[in-house]
Amino acid sequence: MIKFFRKIRQNLLSEGKTRKYFKYAIGEILLVVIGILIALGINNWNENRKFKNVEKNVLTNIYKNLGTDSIQFKYYTQQFKQIEKLHLELFKVGVDNKSLDSISEPTLIRRSLYFKQLINSGFGEKAETINNTKIKEALITYTRSIDDMESIYLGQLTPLIENKLKPLLAEEKLYNTENWFYLKDKNFEDYSYKQLNGKNLLDKNGLIQLAKTDKFQQLLFEINVKWNDFYTRIKIVIEENNSLRNLIKSELKNY
Repeated sequence: MIKFFRKIRQNLLSEGKTRKYFKYAIGEILLVVIGILIALGINNWNENRKFKNVEKNVLTNIYKNLGTDSIQFKYYTQQFKQIEKLHLELFKVGVDNKSLDSISEPTLIRRSLYFKQLINSGFGEKAETINNTKIKEALITYTRSIDDMESIYLGQLTPLIENKLKPLLAEEKLYNTENWFYLKDKNFEDYSYKQLNGKNLLDKNGLIQLAKTDKFQQLLFEINVKWNDFYTRIKIVIEENNSLRNLIKSELKNY
């Protein structure tokens, strides 16, 4: 093809058709430029398609992880409601002098949560690789809400339970140590002790008596305030989780 065009130029020059030669040369240059632009356009289209596919895979994985996290947050909510119920029972016994035939599972008073969110602050950095502005902004907001939730639990609630409540329970000798060491199924993933066989790890009657002291009630107040603060953050995270999943599901239709 190059030889063909070169032959045409040589013929025009040999025939003295300089003006036609320059017109032809300009046309040939324009043809080459157009060819280059078409090639660049095709290359950019291929690159954009590759990027879209990568972005689609990232968003699909995030969507799945959000679903898994949603299940985890429901577990947190269930745990909070059980703990809140026990706190109220201990308050009624200690402050209102209510007589209760029984109280909730006493080990809930020292319950810890098992954090394993798949979407965390690390996904804030991954958001920078997402071109979809709406999803990127929602994802960054969501990860910040998770950080807020965890900071309340790990930074404020956990120290109260670990450094104040648990030592107090041990000091009052409320742990039924035999029941713990004979327990066969110690599942720390969700803190559900499935083979209690009617035996309590924490002395119910002893906890009721402890609940009648000012020292315990003051500590119960602190812990309950932090649990409710944590629960408030959970509700925000759950709402943002649902919104983000709906947004990603809707936007994925465009990929």
